[in-house]
Amino acid sequence: MAFLSANDQNEIKRLFEQLSGNVKLIYFTQKESPLIIPGQECGSCKDTRLLLEEVAALSDKIQLEVHDFVADSETAREHGIDRIPALVMTAEGVKGKLRYFGMPSGYEFSVLIGSLLDVSQGKSDLSEETVEILRDLDKDLHIQVFVTPT
Repeated sequence: MAFLSANDQNEIKRLFEQLSGNVKLIYFTQKESPLIIPGQECGSCKDTRLLLEEVAALSDKIQLEVHDFVADSETAREHGIDRIPALVMTAEGVKGKLRYFGMPSGYEFSVLIGSLLDVSQGKSDLSEETVEILRDLDKDLHIQVFVTPT
């Protein structure tokens, strides 16, 4: 099942022409199994992976790396991943990383595409004043943004 229509794929490919650097998408999911373990089920993991595979296939500058949350628990810990589905976005030469929890569908899909472009270009839409304040921080900063469909 494809998530993106041919028109959507063409529009995203056009947007991805703006990608300047390579982006690595590190996706944490669960191994597909007919056995469901209570408390460890992930109803959106499979669809999230399929969506990310479709997106990554639209540009050779996007590399998708898939990890099993349980089997690769050390890698998950290194990236601060404590639940799934989870996505870590990084780019060469860019300090920091972006973590995304949940399936990027609906309005969040445009956030995923915009984040890919921003990470690739090593930029954000923060004001210069905010960038200066952040530059002067002497500790690492952990920022969380929560989004709901409503």
